[in-house]
Amino acid sequence: MGDHGPPYQHMMQLMAPAMNDASPVNQTLTTVTAVSTQAKEEELEPDDEQSVAEDKKLEYVYCGIDWKPFLPTALVSSTVAGAICVFLIQIPIICRATGMREVALYTTFGVLFLITLGCMMCPRRNMPLSHAFAERLKTRYTINADPGLSRRTRNVSHDIEEGLPQRAHKSRQYDHPIRRYDHYCKWVNNVIGLLNHREFILMVGGFIAIALLGVLMDLWVAILLAEEGSLDAEVAVALHLGYSVALLAVAGPIMKIHFGLISRNELAQEWRSNQHYVANNTSKGDNVYVEELSDDEFNEIFDRGEFIYDKNRNPFDHGFARNCLNFWCKPRWPADSSGNF
Repeated sequence: MGDHGPPYQHMMQLMAPAMNDASPVNQTLTTVTAVSTQAKEEELEPDDEQSVAEDKKLEYVYCGIDWKPFLPTALVSSTVAGAICVFLIQIPIICRATGMREVALYTTFGVLFLITLGCMMCPRRNMPLSHAFAERLKTRYTINADPGLSRRTRNVSHDIEEGLPQRAHKSRQYDHPIRRYDHYCKWVNNVIGLLNHREFILMVGGFIAIALLGVLMDLWVAILLAEEGSLDAEVAVALHLGYSVALLAVAGPIMKIHFGLISRNELAQEWRSNQHYVANNTSKGDNVYVEELSDDEFNEIFDRGEFIYDKNRNPFDHGFARNCLNFWCKPRWPADSSGNF
């Protein structure tokens, strides 16, 4: 992906609503930076934190209703509805026209939908369910939702009293800091951290696969239906095509951004705070850390897309191959895992 961050950085700022990134949460984080075992915490003032959250909350308020809590339900419902359409309309028509065995397509798409929805169940925190139903699912969702909390335990190097890991941060969703904090995802209503980051990427990849295959199948089926003249099926396929295009438009840029982050072993939180970016041709010279610039110069250079990723500022960047290997293969579930990799 190269060593330059501006294309991703600029896209992150412009596409924040579509990119899972809940600004009210990320802007109210407590940033915890550790040097060796000593942690330093910097927090927004309570009044500032409350005002930021209230301002950003209005982004999802329509007709006096805050729709943000319903986004996970909308995502699950639309995915299930899309799967039903594929199983009942697209697959039978394609198999009838080509002579393919239905069981092969049913199995392929069934596995794809199950993996995608299964990964979504892991990163999410809760759903706007009825109280009784939520109580029945409370244990299950609470267990699967832990993004990597730092808790006080015996014989664990990241005890709160001993200082937090370097990549741990606090979130308004939890009482304890999150190890290897990446970002807050509004689509699953949970923080993405050490224990659910990989599942989040698999989920996004699954949605991209569903969208791409959906577009191809819908176009093919639309041609077949044009010859048969089945109006009901044509309407269903047209709606599914619109869903597939919208899903691809949302999930595609998200995957592109996170692929760049993973290739540099850079977390979204570090990206948003410009921890690893410098700028050239500034009033202070070249290779200047962007946070040392004045506000006006910072904004001017950012608008030109000239922030440069500096690998030397990221101690966790060990090259593309090793970064990807660590992300997918590094053990995360041991109790003493700090997430500093």
